[in-house]
Amino acid sequence: MFVYLLIMKKFLLILLVPVFVFSNYEYSAEDHNPTSPTYRSNVWLPGYADHISLHYFSTQGWAGWTNTFWQLSDYQDELKNNYGYENVVIIAVGKSNIDNFNSNFCLNSDLPLVMDEAFDFPIRAQFSPYSDHKELAILGYDGEFLGSIQLNSGLNAFAKNYILGIIEDNYVTSILGDINGDNILNISDLIIIVDFILSEIYDENADMNSDGGLNIQDITILLNIIL
Repeated sequence: MFVYLLIMKKFLLILLVPVFVFSNYEYSAEDHNPTSPTYRSNVWLPGYADHISLHYFSTQGWAGWTNTFWQLSDYQDELKNNYGYENVVIIAVGKSNIDNFNSNFCLNSDLPLVMDEAFDFPIRAQFSPYSDHKELAILGYDGEFLGSIQLNSGLNAFAKNYILGIIEDNYVTSILGDINGDNILNISDLIIIVDFILSEIYDENADMNSDGGLNIQDITILLNIIL
């Protein structure tokens, strides 16, 4: 059994490669907002991989755009405190060639702000056609596109209801078998179950048949769900 599980783990690691290579959208860039809890760390990935993510494409130079960033910060607090949506993050994607306006842009917001590098702007290119000025792109847990909305009039009631509807339809609190907490059942979870069995570690969320133990049956059940 031990040798069999080791062979299975190696096979799963081989299969895992395309899971990361072919994700829909992804970037990892430094957070430039000094009041953000992730300041100077890289976001959106890896820290928010288990979040529904909202990406606000703007420039940092004008008061109206700054006000929208402030409104979005308040709205993220509202989603957390009023609706219980802990795993939702809103990130502003600015432009590196006007980073001298960053301080003013972040004045009333504690959301992450990343710089899209001028003048190729690779993040905007990746998200096109959902990266126009003042556009908010909404992505699911594995980077799939869920929707987008223009915030030309700021974060009004219509925009809030649109965003809330998408989150309500896609937010997941807990999934049996989602051992790494990324809200997706995939090969990564299978590898963790194998490691648990090899190390004789019990995890209730990995116990797919709820028999009080971890074994090959749990691996088989999760594999069938993924397939």
